[in-house]
Amino acid sequence: MFGFGKKKEDEDKEKAAQEQISQAMRSMSDKIAEQAATIKKLEDQLDAQGKATSSGEAEQALAQAQAQLSALKTEMAKMKDDAAKASGGVASAIGGAAGALGGAIGGAGGASKIGASTPAPSAAPVAGTTLGSAAPSGGLALGGTAYVQKAGGKNLRLRDAHGLDTNVLAGLPPGTQMTLLEGPVEDDGYPWWRIRTSDGREGWVAGTELVTHPE
Repeated sequence: MFGFGKKKEDEDKEKAAQEQISQAMRSMSDKIAEQAATIKKLEDQLDAQGKATSSGEAEQALAQAQAQLSALKTEMAKMKDDAAKASGGVASAIGGAAGALGGAIGGAGGASKIGASTPAPSAAPVAGTTLGSAAPSGGLALGGTAYVQKAGGKNLRLRDAHGLDTNVLAGLPPGTQMTLLEGPVEDDGYPWWRIRTSDGREGWVAGTELVTHPE
């Protein structure tokens, strides 16, 4: 009986640890989603103002927001790493918490999407991971050709890495043709592709802004 009671006590402690980890990761995922929405809002404000008339304060605020998002994602990665080192039962809790992360970020899509009406994937994996072949990708395929959609009439930001906390290299006008070199990689609620434009520029773009045929 004593042994059974001890086992039950250990199980209760493990469940409590699992719940604590899940709650912490859900809270962190909410913060990441909020920060991604803030970055999107600031980028849209800068686009509306135009670089020639944009204020230094707006650009500084955007840089700070991107740095905060990067720090949050680093902390999330550390939390997952620490949990993975725990017992098998606790590690299994990470799967559920990671799902909560994808859901929370995906749920913020209306606020943090990069100017498109196309929804982000509903079953988003953990940020920074490559999406499986069964994941929604709008018909985009590795090695294939894609174009910046004309809906909305906005330039698509070409970045030096995937994620909203990265540097913008250029704005690709609607209709720009490109080749998909790598991806999709899920980050900040978007499927990102590394691409090369027809004029030789390379970088990462949000796949939600791409179409497979010229419009």
